[in-house]
Amino acid sequence: MLAVLILFFIYAVYYSAIHIYYYKTGLNDKFLRTVITTVELHESGLIVDKRSSPLGEVTPFLTQKTKLKVYKDVGNWQVIVGELHAQKRLGGGLTYSIEELNPYLNREERNPYILNSALLEGRRIKDDPRPTSAMNQLEKLEDGNVAELFFSLRTLRSPEEVLELLSKYDVKATSMAVFAGELKDFKLGTYSSSGADYMIPHLTLRPKVQFGDNHSLSLWQTFFSGDTEITDHVKQLIADVEWMTDNIKYNGVDEDIKRLAYLRKNGVQVYGAAVTGPVRELEKLKEEQELIEFRLGRIEVWNWDENK
Repeated sequence: MLAVLILFFIYAVYYSAIHIYYYKTGLNDKFLRTVITTVELHESGLIVDKRSSPLGEVTPFLTQKTKLKVYKDVGNWQVIVGELHAQKRLGGGLTYSIEELNPYLNREERNPYILNSALLEGRRIKDDPRPTSAMNQLEKLEDGNVAELFFSLRTLRSPEEVLELLSKYDVKATSMAVFAGELKDFKLGTYSSSGADYMIPHLTLRPKVQFGDNHSLSLWQTFFSGDTEITDHVKQLIADVEWMTDNIKYNGVDEDIKRLAYLRKNGVQVYGAAVTGPVRELEKLKEEQELIEFRLGRIEVWNWDENK
């Protein structure tokens, strides 16, 4: 019995020492930075909850784990859409999965953007006068609602051009799909296509998120606001991809190294974006000839401050 108590005491001391070491040396903060950066740069508009300072778990075998909420901005709501499970083994790579809280079967797509082959060839996508199902759905929604809307672009555009186009409307951009040479300068191992349209994994341009030298979170923004130049968000994207490819082992890192090389050479262009706002304002976007392939995301009751 005494031997068992001694072993339990040794285990308790060892386990406590591990956690103290990981928290005091900043390894916990670095792990959380790893998770937040990797997930937000690869998922379309999903945001990891940063409101608290979560403590990751460290197992006796030195595997780091965490569970975090992920959400989307719909109007001024922060709507929880799932739970993120991430882990990193000692000396191994980061892996994660997202358990989505989807109220509808076969409702949401992890990648809502379309990359048309014309963009890869430097051509403009032809006009299509047919209304989209997303716009038909918006027409039937009452005024007192806000929603999330995704759209793709007829031509590759700079983030500045997209925000300038959207500035005429009472909407806010939450993220953009970055073109970084996929299927042009290099071939992806995983993508789907339907005729001339491709749905591909991509980097996501998100509102600026910054970490300090010790990896602790120093600031983050929710929307691309007029208070911060879009070039600051773009520079942060490049810095994030550099840090991510230099410091993290994860599935797809080799492709991101190629993406980074493309962005350094050609700059950042996007082929789609996610916006949110009142349904009547979102409906007006159908008049913009450069926007195509609308997809309606979450819908919530009114919660909005005019973006004017």
